[in-house]
Amino acid sequence: MATGPLAEILLRNSKLAEEYQAQPDLMDIIDQMRTSGAGVIIYAAIIRNAGGRAMDAIRTLAVLQTVAAAGTIAVIHHTDCGLTHFHDEQIKAALTELAPDEKSSIEAMKFGEIKGTIEDSIREDLAILRDSPLIKKTTQIVGLKLDIKTGILTEVRHAEETL
Repeated sequence: MATGPLAEILLRNSKLAEEYQAQPDLMDIIDQMRTSGAGVIIYAAIIRNAGGRAMDAIRTLAVLQTVAAAGTIAVIHHTDCGLTHFHDEQIKAALTELAPDEKSSIEAMKFGEIKGTIEDSIREDLAILRDSPLIKKTTQIVGLKLDIKTGILTEVRHAEETL
């Protein structure tokens, strides 16, 4: 039997389920929109991952572009991100301690450390997305920095755009 936070989640969910109304099946929505000529519309999909890094999001973005008309990708990194404080070597050491038999696999991994500025990490991710064969070349890809102290979003241009 679940205890602690999991028990609380399950209790809240059981209350929510009493009034829950299921959404139409995805394929029914897609078929209706394609039949009507409206296309398939996704207003926004948020993909969160450690460091907000593109390398971990490409698979999901490719799927969204395949099943929908995702025409814009916004890369948003925030100030004081955890991966500006914890770098790949620290993460690899902790994971190797946890799973020593996986040391060679862990050593080959990248965890998205941010050693330069947030703007630099955004530009790196813009380049990764623009160079990816899985992202449509017609996709608008923009970079934004979120200052967590002020709440202000600032556009960060790709390195080629700043010349």
